[in-house]
Amino acid sequence: IQLLGIWFFAGLAIRLSRRLIDRFTTEREGFDLGDILTFGDAQRRQLRASTIARAAKGLVSVLIVSISILLGLRALGLPTGSVVAIGGIFGLAISFGSQNLVKDLVNGFLILAEDQFAIGDVVDLGSAAGLVESLNLRVTQLRSADGELVTLPNSSISQVKNLTRSWSRVNFSIDVAYQTDPQQALTVLQDVAQQFYDDPEWQDKMLAVPDVLGIDGVSHTGMTITIWIQTAPAQQWSVGREFRLRVRQALADNGIEI
Repeated sequence: IQLLGIWFFAGLAIRLSRRLIDRFTTEREGFDLGDILTFGDAQRRQLRASTIARAAKGLVSVLIVSISILLGLRALGLPTGSVVAIGGIFGLAISFGSQNLVKDLVNGFLILAEDQFAIGDVVDLGSAAGLVESLNLRVTQLRSADGELVTLPNSSISQVKNLTRSWSRVNFSIDVAYQTDPQQALTVLQDVAQQFYDDPEWQDKMLAVPDVLGIDGVSHTGMTITIWIQTAPAQQWSVGREFRLRVRQALADNGIEI
C-alpha cells in the first residue's frame, strides 16, 4: 500500500509541477516570465521562456522520481542512508567514465542561461545547421534543410551562429556588366528597393527600406553592387527570394546586363 501511495503521489506531483511550470511561463494578465528575462524583444523572451520551461520540466521530473525511489526503498525496510552512500560511491565511479555527460549538462545550462539560442531559432553550429526543434541540458536537436533530425551533445557545441536572433539580414550582391552606367544601375536598384518596401504584402517582413550600399567592386567581369535588407527574424529567406526576382525583372526591363 505504501509503494502504491508513493507511486500515486509521485505521478500527481509530476503532473502538478508541469502544470505550475506551464502556468508560470505562460503569458497572462499581471505576470509573465518573459518580463523578467531582459534579453531581446517580447517574441524572443517568449521563445526563451518556453525553452527554459521544457528543461525545467525534465529536471523536476528527475528529482521527483529520485525522491520517490528513496521513499520506496525506505518503505521496503532498506536503510536509505546506506543506499545514498552506496549510490554516491557508484555515481563517483561512473563520473570518471562519463565526463562528457557532465560537460553536456554544464554547457546545456550555459546555453540556456546565456540565451545563445532557443527552440524555434535557426542556427549554424558548425557541424550542423537547421531549426532548433528540441533543447535540453544534455542534447540539442536540429531539423536540417533536407528534413534530417540532427542530434548533437551540448558539449560538442563550441560556436553558435544564430540566424534568427532579434532580426535577420539579406546580404545580396549582383554583378552588372562593366559598360553599364553606374548611376543608372544604382537608381534602378533603389527604385526596386523602395517599391518592394512599399508593398503591403512584404512591408511587415522588413524593418527598414532595403539599403543599396553602392559599388563594392570593379573588375573586367563587371561592377559588384551590394544591397542589405534588414528583416524580421527568420524572414530573410522569403524576402531575399522575392527581392532577387524583382531585381531580375527590373534589370531586364531597363536593358541592364549582368
